[in-house]
Amino acid sequence: TTTQLTTAVAATIRTSAALAATTLASPPPRPLPSPPPHSHPPAPSLYAPSPPPPSPPPPSPPPPSSMIRALVVGAGAAAVLYIYINERESPMKLPVMSTIMTPMFRRMMAFTAGGDPAKDCTQPEVAEMEEKAWKDVEGKDWRLYQKMRPYNLKSFTSKAPANGSVAPDGPALTLAGKPTSLLAEVKALGAANGAAHVAVLFDSLTCPIWRTFAGVDLTNAAYGLPVLHVYVLEAHAVGEFDTPPLPPPVQIKEEIKVHSSEEERAHAAGLAKALLEAKVGGEVAMILDSMSNELERAYEARPFRAYVIEVATSKVAFASGPGPFNVNAKVAGLKAFAKSVLS
Repeated sequence: TTTQLTTAVAATIRTSAALAATTLASPPPRPLPSPPPHSHPPAPSLYAPSPPPPSPPPPSPPPPSSMIRALVVGAGAAAVLYIYINERESPMKLPVMSTIMTPMFRRMMAFTAGGDPAKDCTQPEVAEMEEKAWKDVEGKDWRLYQKMRPYNLKSFTSKAPANGSVAPDGPALTLAGKPTSLLAEVKALGAANGAAHVAVLFDSLTCPIWRTFAGVDLTNAAYGLPVLHVYVLEAHAVGEFDTPPLPPPVQIKEEIKVHSSEEERAHAAGLAKALLEAKVGGEVAMILDSMSNELERAYEARPFRAYVIEVATSKVAFASGPGPFNVNAKVAGLKAFAKSVLS
């Protein structure tokens, strides 16, 4: 107990004193030899400054202007050659120049619109605009215009098929001259493509707006829907309703007159088909309106117009306004509809 504890403490003190005496009596330890100077590299200091970054390489000298010109000329020549190869069968008088100038044509026509250019035009808007442009205007034949554009008159009541109405059927011909009908071709094209809707575009090569950009723009706007083209009577047949003088890039090689036979209509349609196929890069389906022009009258399609027909019901699912105005809005409307039914 307490005695034992006292005894243990005293023993510990005596042991500690003996060790201390021994240590004091021992000689001091010999110091270790110092390492030779610089035998090891000094440890890096955490606060040493970082080495300066390497200098950037000097900038490459700009290419000489002659090289830039050569690249531009080469790219331009390649583009012209590509257009020439793809459009060598085009009916345009200057196909390469026509293709290059297409964006300009498109912008120019944006300023020619009935009503609001951002929206498709209605028949009353077109009638109002065309009467101002033709009636009592020097150099314009208002009487001839009334004959050639009866759908664009204020006195005309439009009966063009509207959305939800049954699509009119009528006789048609294949380009080979085989009798058929519009709705038969719509159903066949829809079945061949597994499509619920088919776009129906009415065409006329002698319409300058159609051949420069509207025809291909509307075809592309179908956005995956199969497209059936219907070639109708000429918008501006030579000797009947001539266009004013046009610059060469807008002109076509041949003079196309009023169709006097199915063969003449098929020939004009073949030219229009070649133009479209060169521009869209693939085959297009095309039939002819009959020589009685029943489809053109039923759809009020002169000079061109766009519809979409539902295959199962034969009903109109989309109908554009009359041409040839507000093309950009027509294209936008057709594309929006196609996307909505394909999404």
